[in-house]
Order: sequence, then C-alpha cells, then structure tokens
Amino acid sequence: MAQPFLTDAAKQALTDAVRDVESRCSAELVVAVRARSGSFLHADLIAGIAVAVAVLIGLLFSPWPFDLVWFVIDPLLAGALGGFAASRLPGVRRALTFWRVRRRQVETAARATFVEKGVHATTGRTGVLIYISLLEHEAAVIHDLGIETLITTEGWRLAVEEIEEAVRRGEDGVIVAAHVRALGDLLAPALVRSAEDVDELSNEVNEVNEVDHP
Repeated sequence: MAQPFLTDAAKQALTDAVRDVESRCSAELVVAVRARSGSFLHADLIAGIAVAVAVLIGLLFSPWPFDLVWFVIDPLLAGALGGFAASRLPGVRRALTFWRVRRRQVETAARATFVEKGVHATTGRTGVLIYISLLEHEAAVIHDLGIETLITTEGWRLAVEEIEEAVRRGEDGVIVAAHVRALGDLLAPALVRSAEDVDELSNEVNEVNEVDHP
C-alpha cells in the first residue's frame, strides 16, 4: 500500500471499531490482516522472462559483436535478476496478476481464516470476518448464518463495498476502521444485544506478516 496500513494508530482504531460494533449488537467481529494471500511466483517468472527476452533482443540487434556464449549467459542472468526484483516489488507482482486471480486468492484465504479463527463457531452464528490482504489490495467480508438476512440488503452491500474500495485505494487502517465502525449501524437493529451477551472472540487485529508460499 502507499502508506503503512497497520500503524499503532491503525491497530488501535480497528480494535476500537470492533469493540464499538460489538457493544451495540450481538455480532462477533474479527479483523484479520495478511501481508498477502496467495503465490505470486507466476508474476516473478513473467517479469524474469520479459527481461531475459529484452536482453536477448538487445544482443541480437546490437551494432557491437558478442561471442555466442553471451547470448546464453546474459539473458539468463538478466532474467534471474528481473525475477528477483519483481519478487521485491508488490506493485509489479500485482500488475502482472489478473484481478480475478487476486480476488480468488483473497476469498479462499478469507474463508480458511474464517474457520481457523473460529468465527464460524460463535453461539449465535453471528460471526463476521473482515479480511484484508495488503499485497493484493483486496478485502473480503465473510459472514456466518446469523447474518444471512442482513446481507441481502442494499445497505449491507454498500457498507461492504466501502470497506473493499478503501483497501483497493490503499487507504490506511484508520480510514478503514471508520468503515468497519459503520457496520454497527446496520447490525444493531438486526442483532439486538442482550444483557447475557458474551464477547467470544478477540477484538485485537489478527495480523500475519508473511505466508509460506513465494
């Protein structure tokens, strides 16, 4: 993202937003932030191949003579460096990956996190996961069965879109937190909080900086 997403202020703002929403309704919110959700090895390979081909073309059409061995060595070295450079440039990896692929990776990871963090197992089935993936610039909001009637409304659709668009624009966590807090206005009338309501899940931001795949 253009600026750090999870500053200390952003973490506090997101945590406060979750607490505010849960104080007004029986929903259980979890905010998860991941460095990335899928493999971008294909993007690194594309970048490496493109650089290698460019170098080869340069050698072929160069006015200066080169030994044949350099037609093999130079493209290979340049391609390796190009691929390595791409692996360190999130913008390049994002640009070399179709949006639908990035979206599918984020939604798959979000659903896995929904189960992994127990958001699917709250007493009233009112769990809501707000999953944010930084490299992809994508967010996904996953809900449990207790929210089904609400998600069909125009208000819910717009509220979710505002969260997703803020992440796509590269807004920081403080701004996204304001959109998360706005979910409380929709959830409160539909999921009335009782006196016996218990906070079942952590309100702190669930953060993972790295994943196992390239």
